Amino acid sequence: MAKRGKIKSKAEEEEKERPVRFRKYEYLFLIVCEDEQTEPAYFGTYKRRIPPETLYLETVGAGRDPKRVVEFAVKEKEILARKAKKEVDEIWVVFDKDDADKNATTRQNFADAFSIAAKNRFETAYSNEVFELWFLLHFTDVDEKTPLTRAEIYQALKEIFQKIPGYESYEYDHYKPNERTIEIVLNAGDGNAAAAKAEKLLEYHGENAPIDANPSTKVHLLVQRLSEWIDYYSWTPGK
Repeated sequence: MAKRGKIKSKAEEEEKERPVRFRKYEYLFLIVCEDEQTEPAYFGTYKRRIPPETLYLETVGAGRDPKRVVEFAVKEKEILARKAKKEVDEIWVVFDKDDADKNATTRQNFADAFSIAAKNRFETAYSNEVFELWFLLHFTDVDEKTPLTRAEIYQALKEIFQKIPGYESYEYDHYKPNERTIEIVLNAGDGNAAAAKAEKLLEYHGENAPIDANPSTKVHLLVQRLSEWIDYYSWTPGK
């Protein structure tokens, strides 16, 4: 679910103050997220692993519903292309199902998000119901046959976090996300296992439309894509 506000590290603030030499970058990669806090901060952790002046990764939080996230991405692509003076090579949009099944209008808007993304050749990393499902998969299995509500996912994360050594007193609060949540996921979770679980969910819901595919997520596909580029630019001959 989209949340308002921002999480910015000192390094990110300093980076914004320095002019970007776009001509030095071989590839431009844009991620536009529904959420303005957790998701951009999470994907921003991959930016620190990219070798300097190889792939330029920009993460943006839109704070909007799925359809408007994709529409926002169209504008952000144009802005980045103007700044870089060249085309953006790859664009991903990240959004949740949330309450998209509430009525006919919200269902149509959710469907429109995918249509607009396809028209603009954007990749989609949706989650049903919420992005935090991806975090949960780092720690436990999820029954593909049993739909999960947002509240159930948040409660499960809270209970899991408090069982991790060093985080016994940590209170997971979906409405007040912070960088420590991401720290726990990256340091104590199993990303490879999470990706395998996410793929299993997609296989089970293969015949279902995204709005009806609860639980499921495609965030792992974006993570895998980022990892592929990091490996590509980090490769050294002879090693």
